[in-house]
Amino acid sequence: MDLEEGFNVFYGDNGQGKSNLFEGIYLLSIAKSSRVSNDKFLINNNLLENGGHAQILGIAEENNHNIKAQVDYNISQAKDLDKTFRINGVIVTTQEFVGNINSVFFDTDDIAIISGPPLVRRKYINILLSQINNEHVKNLQRYQKVILQRNSLLKNIKDGRSNENELDFWDDRLAEEASNIFYERNKILLKIRENSRNFALGFNKNIRLDIKYLPKIGRVENDNFFQEYNSPEKIKSFFSISLNKSRSRDIDQRNTTLGPHRDDFGIFFNDSPASITASRGQARIISLSLKLSEAEEIKNIVKAKPILILDDIFSELDEIMREKVLNEITGFDQILLSTADLALIDRNKINKAKFFSIKNGSIKQG
Repeated sequence: MDLEEGFNVFYGDNGQGKSNLFEGIYLLSIAKSSRVSNDKFLINNNLLENGGHAQILGIAEENNHNIKAQVDYNISQAKDLDKTFRINGVIVTTQEFVGNINSVFFDTDDIAIISGPPLVRRKYINILLSQINNEHVKNLQRYQKVILQRNSLLKNIKDGRSNENELDFWDDRLAEEASNIFYERNKILLKIRENSRNFALGFNKNIRLDIKYLPKIGRVENDNFFQEYNSPEKIKSFFSISLNKSRSRDIDQRNTTLGPHRDDFGIFFNDSPASITASRGQARIISLSLKLSEAEEIKNIVKAKPILILDDIFSELDEIMREKVLNEITGFDQILLSTADLALIDRNKINKAKFFSIKNGSIKQG
């Protein structure tokens, strides 16, 4: 299946495979599912039961050369799943795979960026940073390993099996990895803040959108923290002191209570928390503005052309808002749209679009 620059529209009844197709394309960008935590849920039940092989393969053109991204799943009859990544036929690590094909995915569930728990917002910012900076993937992996080691030690100290002084080594390691994550998150959120404001105003001039980073870094006296602590080294120094102050609490709770794994960022709609004051329609526009800002930053920083993947975004929008969305996204190089109702898409706005029907997992152009 060859996709064109500009609009590619996939249509068909619900449950025919549109979302599965889009998730497969997105997986070639971020190396994991956007919907499920375990890849086993992506595999056909018959294949899981009997074993076999599944593959996702895509070829993208970037800067006049082709990139072939491939994910292979080998499933044993014991239901063990072996996952292998390849770029241009060469086996690579997860961090080497992410960012070769850049894309941004938006579906109806992304309203959870507004209304969901902090975990959803951390996932949003981690995916963006992973696509623009391969080192971020490594930082996250190292950080998670240190957190596991520190938490295990906290439990042992609480149970009297280890000495509190042993935390010195792990606290230094934790501060080192955390400082880079804090720094990169703040830097990218400042850019997302500006871009998303502009997109939101384009959709609705009455939406004043603001974003505020809420790092779990210790007691911060004012909103200008990152102006004073404007480097990973300065952030590490501050966070090290915070970790030391939180030791007693961490030992008592047997858990690390500070760090990027507890981060959040606030989304404000007309000076109030969007999760409280924004209607469902407004929340959808705000979350779409964040996603379009993500695509804009990938384009600006990586100098690549991200694929914009929009799954059934028009189903809850009125005609005026649908037209505004089409106008805003027209500037992106390649847009994949899905819908169960073609009447929701104004063909006059996308007269050079390529159309594909999907039925029972089969795709047919036209």
